[in-house]
Amino acid sequence: MKKITSLLIITIILSSCATKLPFNNISEIDAVTINARTKNRFFIPKTTYDPLYVRANFIYLLDTNGQGNFNGKNKEDNKVIDEILQKINHLYQNLEDPKDPKCYKGKDFVKDTKIQFKFKLLYIKDTFARNYRNSKLFNEKKRSYSAFAPSKNWYLKYLDNTINDTISKKGINAFFNMDVDAYNDVVLNNSAKAYHKTKSVSVSQFPSYQDFNRSSQICFPNKYTQYLWMKNINSKKINKSWDKTVKNWYISSYKGMSHEIGHSLSLAHSNEHHGTNKCDQAMMNQGWKAKRNYIPPTEIGKMHKALMTSNLIQFVTDESNYNQPRIISENENWDFNTIRFYQDIIVKQGKILILNGNVILPKNTSITLEKDAILVLNNATLKTTNNTNFTTIIKNKNAKIIKY
Repeated sequence: MKKITSLLIITIILSSCATKLPFNNISEIDAVTINARTKNRFFIPKTTYDPLYVRANFIYLLDTNGQGNFNGKNKEDNKVIDEILQKINHLYQNLEDPKDPKCYKGKDFVKDTKIQFKFKLLYIKDTFARNYRNSKLFNEKKRSYSAFAPSKNWYLKYLDNTINDTISKKGINAFFNMDVDAYNDVVLNNSAKAYHKTKSVSVSQFPSYQDFNRSSQICFPNKYTQYLWMKNINSKKINKSWDKTVKNWYISSYKGMSHEIGHSLSLAHSNEHHGTNKCDQAMMNQGWKAKRNYIPPTEIGKMHKALMTSNLIQFVTDESNYNQPRIISENENWDFNTIRFYQDIIVKQGKILILNGNVILPKNTSITLEKDAILVLNNATLKTTNNTNFTTIIKNKNAKIIKY
């Protein structure tokens, strides 16, 4: 076997001793096309795959004294947050089969999404950012969630840019802000009147399949206010122990957080198998009483497709690797402007693989061309996750690389 150390091949010059190509131009290649319209089922991860690790920055916005939110200094608070984060990863790794045709009529069940999250907790003093009443869209009467819905124009975008550029590696940025008036009512007045009037709906951004540099943001408003209300007011009102009962109710908010992260990974409330809130077990069910412990197999494929072909490719760790090769056993044309693979690629004997656009592959991986296999680079550039040229292509007898 021979390693190719350069991809500066414009064409194959045929000679009397060279094997003739089975086509004259790329349009003559009979190949299965994988593109944005390819069904999600194609991308369902195998049970033998290692998980992909997605970075997620959880950003707690504090007042000038470093207070007024989870701040990393209280042991009990930290333990609660740690348990929530562990449960998010556990859910994505341990789904439960609903065995309910209202959720999914198929017989296949995928327990593990093969997605895990690398959480980084950031505590930022910013009085303006902490209070979503500072949004230009905040309206006292309407109390619309548009005041804190993430977008390129929302009031925290300046902070989102700063975090991505200087503070942390790029990840899904989840902001924990609040209605400070409601917080003050809970803390200073031991009252929940303002809290119950305010909006606490979490909001996420779907992935972008056009702008691969765009950030992905989530807003988790009033989580700390809810924590203090449940601990100091509601547990006494209903005569339930905080440590034994009510704290676990708060920790169960991991289901809502998992739901919002699901939006960030392209999931909607409905899908081809069930309508909105029609499956009690669905993680993307909006009901807080719903079990929310299931994702249909094709929706798992949808998430992996997004992790390969959207702005989410920025947030997957460089080391992420399925650690099982993708086998090209029929002619395939991967037709994406940008795509990130997470495994070695083996093109079987006599088969053709066409790659287009920007192709990103893990470090320490290879593309292997078996005997008579052909790799066609159609205006394609191959890079590794650290943005160096990908050069590890192993050619067996009569294998070829063609660049158009």
